[in-house]
Amino acid sequence: MSSFPELQPNFHPEKVMQFVGAWRSRKSRPDTTIWNDPPGFGPLRARLMPRSERGQPAELLDAAGAVIASFILQDHPEGGVIRMGSGKFTVNVKDSAVRYWHPQREFKWSKAKGWRVLNALADRAIDSNDRGSSFASDSASSSSSSSSRAATAAMAGAGGTFDGGGSSASWDDGASSSTESRTTY
Repeated sequence: MSSFPELQPNFHPEKVMQFVGAWRSRKSRPDTTIWNDPPGFGPLRARLMPRSERGQPAELLDAAGAVIASFILQDHPEGGVIRMGSGKFTVNVKDSAVRYWHPQREFKWSKAKGWRVLNALADRAIDSNDRGSSFASDSASSSSSSSSRAATAAMAGAGGTFDGGGSSASWDDGASSSTESRTTY
């Protein structure tokens, strides 16, 4: 989704969850190490620096060794935390769920429930899954069709998908979706 440009194209929540799960199983080293093809981020490389009180500084590197992203890895009882810029991923490896918080927007993602986005598009959270989008409801009843249409319209206005609304490859299946319109003058 275009609302999360700092996360594209590498920080899909499922990729982040795979990386954190593998990072937790690695033995901590006192020196800087290069991790080739880390789960979730392959074929990229991760440079892991020695741990400090704040956590373990890390960098995601491209094939030429250029830094794509810098972040801090921290232990968490359910998995781990990745602090990147103003944002923070909280990864629950056991429940296959990822939360992302940023001062201006946030989302929750899980394999079981899909996406839940809260940002400037709406005052309430917007739920999205393979059946469509709707505003989140605090009640046990399902949301009305007008709420669903409003949420879908709001999502469509922001690109509609995490693939940038056709401007880049989809995070979920790697497929490219493109819609072009041409005007002749």
